[in-house]
Amino acid sequence: MKQLATILAFSIVLGCNSQKKEAMQAKNMETTQVKKEDVGTIVLVMEKTKPEFSREEVIKLSKAIDPMVDTFEGYLGRKMTFATNEPDKLVDIVYYTDVAAFEKATEIEMKSETCLTFFNTMIPNTEVSKMLITTPQFITAPKPGDPKIVELVLFKTKPEFTKNTVVEAAKTINPVLENYSGFITRKLAVTEDGQWMDVVYWTDLESAKKASEDILKNPTAGQFFGMIDESSMDFSHLEIVIDTERD
Repeated sequence: MKQLATILAFSIVLGCNSQKKEAMQAKNMETTQVKKEDVGTIVLVMEKTKPEFSREEVIKLSKAIDPMVDTFEGYLGRKMTFATNEPDKLVDIVYYTDVAAFEKATEIEMKSETCLTFFNTMIPNTEVSKMLITTPQFITAPKPGDPKIVELVLFKTKPEFTKNTVVEAAKTINPVLENYSGFITRKLAVTEDGQWMDVVYWTDLESAKKASEDILKNPTAGQFFGMIDESSMDFSHLEIVIDTERD
């Protein structure tokens, strides 16, 4: 049963085919009017990989699923990453138009042998195992740049602060972040039970680290940080190894 739960977690989060994405981009360049679908659901899955599988093997098996997932209605791509300080910690961040699209993808993937082969590279139910189904509260317009690093902060807030208060305080940091070298975009999302996920894309690890240290001194940011229950916070820098998120 535990193995099935882990398989279910990973079956819902796998991204779109890189070659097909290139074809879509080429097609979009030829089209005068292209409708961009809005992200309505962000799914995060975090697991450890088995030691007998190299990172290259895990990436190859993960990419093998992409052609199937790319055909799913409502699927908007993903960023698969590894933690920079934990080589066996895999984090997949996947985008959908809505929860219904996410649930339909799950049903299909559970029947796929290709998916099961990839899921077998994961260790079920470790101390880092996590799956979050979140609703975005805001997504900032991306600045030019090639994202290579994801800064991920998972947290809960102190009980005296409402969701709206947290979102408004979080928004005040956006102009500060936009002034940092290497910043691309930020996504803030939350689960139904109040687990928050703050996702920031950076061009490089050095820029991300410098900004994360400097922003702690900023009084505007301090108002938002003061709302966080520090005992619940999980902070990571992640290296992007697969990027099929649709622009």
